[in-house]
Amino acid sequence: MIRRFAVLVAGLFLLNAATACQQTSVVEPDSDLPPQLDGPRLVLFLVVDQMRAEYLDRFGPLFSGGFARLGTESVRFTEAHHFHAVTETSPGHATLSTGLFPNHHGIVANYWFDRQEGDFTYSVSDSTFRRSPRNLDATTLGSWIKAASPASKVFAASGKDRAALLTAGKEADGAFWYDREDGSFTSSGYYYPEELPQWLLEFNDRKLVDEYFATLWEPLPQTQAAGAEIGIADTDLGPLTERFPHTFGSMTMQRDDSFYASIYSTPVVDSYLAQLARALIEGEQLGQDGYVDFLGISFSATDTVGHGFGPNSREVLDTLLRLDRELGELLDYIDRRIGLDKVIVSLSADHGVMELPEYLRDQGLDGRRLEVADLVCVQRAGERLAQQFGDGQWVLDGEYLDEELIAERGLDLATVEAAAARLLEECPGVARVWTRTDLEKPEATEDPIGQLFVNVLHPQRRANFYIEFDSAYLPIDSYGTTHGSPHRYDTHVPWLLRLPGGVAQRIETTVHTVDVAPTIAALLGSAVDVPAKLDGVDRLAEDGLGPL
Repeated sequence: MIRRFAVLVAGLFLLNAATACQQTSVVEPDSDLPPQLDGPRLVLFLVVDQMRAEYLDRFGPLFSGGFARLGTESVRFTEAHHFHAVTETSPGHATLSTGLFPNHHGIVANYWFDRQEGDFTYSVSDSTFRRSPRNLDATTLGSWIKAASPASKVFAASGKDRAALLTAGKEADGAFWYDREDGSFTSSGYYYPEELPQWLLEFNDRKLVDEYFATLWEPLPQTQAAGAEIGIADTDLGPLTERFPHTFGSMTMQRDDSFYASIYSTPVVDSYLAQLARALIEGEQLGQDGYVDFLGISFSATDTVGHGFGPNSREVLDTLLRLDRELGELLDYIDRRIGLDKVIVSLSADHGVMELPEYLRDQGLDGRRLEVADLVCVQRAGERLAQQFGDGQWVLDGEYLDEELIAERGLDLATVEAAAARLLEECPGVARVWTRTDLEKPEATEDPIGQLFVNVLHPQRRANFYIEFDSAYLPIDSYGTTHGSPHRYDTHVPWLLRLPGGVAQRIETTVHTVDVAPTIAALLGSAVDVPAKLDGVDRLAEDGLGPL
């Protein structure tokens, strides 16, 4: 099967190369570069933040741009899942880009408790450069490309710093993200110790987002007409519920930081990012020489909007429809400039999201949001822990116990962990508490949920216990919704893989997001230097393409 697939891909490259000069306007490579490779020139690595897999089907009839094109020209893995708990942005992006689970790549959450510092640390924090990928304990797909071909260029960009940095990796040429203070795109001194590239300075000088000042985010006609048949509902969240149209910024006569910050929570940030992607491709001449380049683009608006309004809102639908349009235009641009016959496109997501509990109840289903009694129960669990083991601050923060205090008192760590777990399991909404001791036992991997928590148990960054909430329970004390659970609505994400030539196939076997990077690497063959030990596998070799 591997040989058959390799022959197929090689044949597609040769076939498309014969007509590439007629279909694309390609910039000629510099004379001192080797001849053009008979293979892909670019890996376009797309991530949509907080995108549930079911969006492709539920909203599919309304898509006419990039989602529609990829849906008909790609291998679609219908059962792609993050096979780890703590389904957040940072571990999701790191898993997609490295082919490893969080317990191996080290990005176990957006924030984790640093026992040496005595405080939580951000996944991409850096004491020298403020932001960098240094906390990532693994190499990325872009790094593998660089290792095989140092002349290859590797970049990533996003609305979020963590998404860009953890997609790019340590060996990348650059990573860029949106600056909510002034509406520009910025980077890290880790990549640019002196100044940002000239093309980026020129792009920022255009101040493209300024045109949205004193305007409104109003829904597209398709959004306005959408109804219950595709799960769109105007859920009543009380008198303060925001409805279309939405404003940008606060009540001020000038563009200030409130305006630029508000852009981050609307589809405008994705449109702006798509424009940056085109400027980056041109500025860095990606896909224009004899080396395969890597461009990671992570769209953030589905997450910022999804948190506020939920997956059944007009706002999320409108954000997806606008992203569909932006993706279509970006693919058309790349086709004209490079030729999609020379590009591998992958689209997935870092996590899904839970429905609003209010929406679930409207549909006659179970759904409950955190209440005051739930908060008090957790607080009292801490008090009861002290009553059982003596005075002391047994919990440092969150799910981390004071292991030094436990050792000083001559107590068994596993015993204290188990006691904390039993107390928390008495609280409403808590299905089970997994302790570090539980997860280190071989039988933990026999439980479907236990295995997902095992895959975030990093030796140095592990917590002492992990709370598994009921699937219909939302543990946040504000309106809106969130993600982060091991449940299907958070783990099930899309994965569309467009091969040169646009081979369409549907694969319904369950696959994991650790398979994304190794599968793309297999397509690149000798153009990448793949690490010996990965958690993921080449899914196309495993599942095959089926009849063509």
